[in-house]
Amino acid sequence: MTERRSEVRAGLPTRRAFLAAGGTLAAASMIAGAVPCAPADEGTRGGEYPVTRYGAVPGEDRLQTAAIQAAIDTCGTAGGGTVRIPEGRFRCGALVLRDHVCLLLEAGAVLAGSGDWRDYGEGRWHDALITGQDVTGIRIEGPGKIDGGDCRNPKGEEGFRGPHAVYLTGCRDIAVEGVSITDAGNYAVLCRDCDDARFVGVAARAGHDALHAQACRRFTVRDCDFRTGDDCLAGCDNEDFEVTGCKINSSCNGFRLGCVNLVVRDCTFWGPGEHQHLVSERRNMLSAFVHFAPTDRNPKLPSDNWLVENITIDNADAVYAYDFERGLWQTGQPAKRLRFVNVRATGIARPLRVLGDADRQFELTLERVSISLREDRRDQEVLDVRRFGLLRLSDVTLENGGRQPVLRAREGNRLELDGVRHLPENENPFAIEGVDAVETERGADD
Repeated sequence: MTERRSEVRAGLPTRRAFLAAGGTLAAASMIAGAVPCAPADEGTRGGEYPVTRYGAVPGEDRLQTAAIQAAIDTCGTAGGGTVRIPEGRFRCGALVLRDHVCLLLEAGAVLAGSGDWRDYGEGRWHDALITGQDVTGIRIEGPGKIDGGDCRNPKGEEGFRGPHAVYLTGCRDIAVEGVSITDAGNYAVLCRDCDDARFVGVAARAGHDALHAQACRRFTVRDCDFRTGDDCLAGCDNEDFEVTGCKINSSCNGFRLGCVNLVVRDCTFWGPGEHQHLVSERRNMLSAFVHFAPTDRNPKLPSDNWLVENITIDNADAVYAYDFERGLWQTGQPAKRLRFVNVRATGIARPLRVLGDADRQFELTLERVSISLREDRRDQEVLDVRRFGLLRLSDVTLENGGRQPVLRAREGNRLELDGVRHLPENENPFAIEGVDAVETERGADD
């Protein structure tokens, strides 16, 4: 117990000013790609610091926190470099990153979080296995694994949530690449007020949210594989996110996100979840996308300018959900422009349902989109959109049971239908009420 308490009291680094050129370096790194953990002579920036040199022993039941932290601290003091965790299982509690440190988990390496929540701090929401506060130029790289051990805290949210696997706050120039994160006690990665981050080839399994970002800017998520019991990507007040080539499987939501300027491209969504939601014990994916702007967070930004392109969705309850009046965690800021292009959704249980704000700021465009309801849920609309500025459908196929309209549009400024097909045949496929202007182009079904 004495060893654990002394490690925890080491605390977080004090806030320090960033380099004047930090923003420029971060932007350049986003263009050039990840900065490699290049070997060099120890004692200079870019040196290597194997944790075994500082006393870490793989396979030991005792905590290795002090030895691993010593390697990180020495590396940071020298100006940065690579802290190497070799093959083997290293059990530890809370670790704190330093500027320009690359934490490299080699093949077969497992950074295994302690099963005792007290090894991470005082049971606070932001306790984590790996923490970075106000640091820049940090890397966490695989191919090794971070195992949170499903550490539970009786003082935590919902009476059991424990430490996050990775918590970054106020950080700049971040790369998390090629690492697997399993069974986090809370989120796999939590970022707050962070800029210029890359997540490439990251796998998240079980636990809660895979990547939760709050008030973050310029994030790239590429070729990741998220299969979680909670949301895969979540958070609000974000700007300039790009998510490409990812696999998304959830027992909650694929994206529960608030973001200005979001691109989601070449991704696959499917349910049911491979890992159950730990509170409800269900496995159904609630929605591929859902608006997120909880009032209690006092969000500053709406969700706006979303492009969702070249994706497939299978066996989700809904494609998209937004209710500005009564939606859970959706009423702090409105959603605005959303565009789906080349999207195929099958086995859907609920309509794509929208209730926008009174000012009708919501605009939805569907181009080359097909949505079909699952067999036992076909006696309902496929789209139900109310309070909108613009609803535009072009080359769209909507499939239900044929006894209900495929589209219900109400209280809107403008509706444009161009090449909209409904399956099966229906004499009244569209229910339109209180829409100021309706334009039907040649080729749309009557």
